[in-house]
Amino acid sequence: MGKQINYWMDYDNFLLLAQKALDLGCRIIREDLDAGKVTESGDIGIVVPYGKHKRINYYFHLPEAGDVKIKIYNGMERLDHGFSATGNAVIEADYSFVLREQAGVCGMRGRREIMRARIYCITGYYGEDGEYIPRPECLTKVYNALARYVKKLAPCTEFTDTRISMREENYGEKVEYKYKEYVTKACLEMVEREGYRL
Repeated sequence: MGKQINYWMDYDNFLLLAQKALDLGCRIIREDLDAGKVTESGDIGIVVPYGKHKRINYYFHLPEAGDVKIKIYNGMERLDHGFSATGNAVIEADYSFVLREQAGVCGMRGRREIMRARIYCITGYYGEDGEYIPRPECLTKVYNALARYVKKLAPCTEFTDTRISMREENYGEKVEYKYKEYVTKACLEMVEREGYRL
């Protein structure tokens, strides 16, 4: 459990979010899963565009909330970011990975899709002695400030979609429903002009 906000955000807007995190006293951690390397920096230059595959994780580390621990698995560095002391000192963050049109199964064209991203922090964790250690208030304040900023970068947008009803009174019929999502202008333009799906 924890706090999170889901959104669709492009790389350029994520750089703005990363800079906001730096301005709030965080450092940026990049966990490169392919290279097996964890790097921490006080500069947004550490944030790079995703390649063909999303194999990089980002975290905003608030040193005031505690230190981070790096573990080695099969010779590869990994951030110990789960329900641990490190988890209590970081905010997981990412931006949307864009699946471009590719050749699909049996020569069919692949989907053009923008994947959902989020910022997330844990509620707390249980120490080795079984005592519950809540998330530090300083991290909660930074998270809340970042969540407010996400809502400015990716305003709440209403969508209408059609689904097949599972309700007894109109089972199997097409029905319209409305829902809201946080989407940056750049991602919304990809949906409206280029036919991408969220």
